[in-house]
Amino acid sequence: MFVEDLVKNLLEVHGLHYSRDGRAIFSGLDMRIPRRKVTAVLGPSGTGKTTLLNLIAGQINPDKGAVMFDGRIVCPCSRHHLYQVRKQIGVLFQEGALLTNLSVFENVAMPLREHTELPDSLIRQIVLTKLHAVGLRTAAASMPSQLSGGMARRVALARALVMDPKLIIYDEPFTGLDPIAMGVIVRLIRETNRVLGITSIVITHDVDEIRQLADVAYLINDGRIAAHGTPAELHDHDSRLVRQFMRGEADGPVPFHRPGPEFPEQLRAMGHT
Repeated sequence: MFVEDLVKNLLEVHGLHYSRDGRAIFSGLDMRIPRRKVTAVLGPSGTGKTTLLNLIAGQINPDKGAVMFDGRIVCPCSRHHLYQVRKQIGVLFQEGALLTNLSVFENVAMPLREHTELPDSLIRQIVLTKLHAVGLRTAAASMPSQLSGGMARRVALARALVMDPKLIIYDEPFTGLDPIAMGVIVRLIRETNRVLGITSIVITHDVDEIRQLADVAYLINDGRIAAHGTPAELHDHDSRLVRQFMRGEADGPVPFHRPGPEFPEQLRAMGHT
């Protein structure tokens, strides 16, 4: 690996192989995540996008290959090093994943209470600053049940930012949001990335939002990278499969029916049982 690669890329995935229950999820995946950019990871449902998140965070180990964060291998590595890496990664989970028995303030404060020995006065200042950044400082005393879906996602973003991470991973951040809330989240991701100079990975299948958000996009299919480039380059890609996904076309290399026996054959087999 060259020194300029370490400077340019915060995260690198090299020759990643991973199988579950005998089924290959990734078969030689390679990916480079540039620093201070928004990188989208796209793909049809079931292609392993969330599994990739777990591999990056070291929650599961690859069968072969490596994930490197800031020039060092994430796994396999010592538990101490893995925890140090995780402190530098913020994650916005699907649906926000707020703890329903804690207030908005305590949800955002939790990482600071768990991983630092900061005094309460400083924790309060940091938490309110992060909530202010997402427009929800006045909701600090509210409970998650009192929030709309878009507000809950913004609180979850404040929690992901509270440790000032180098990398934030957004796992399907647009799911279930109305157009206004979706627009707010898109703007927050872009502005957070620009103002704080962090690196962002957005794992999603929402193509329209990615066009206005991502600097770089990777499309995963059959365990490998089918294409990568800017969203505009993927939209006009030579591959029919890539164009089908980026344009939302019903007909193309990705079939409507799940692979299996022909329908008449299945009916005949059922008739003999």
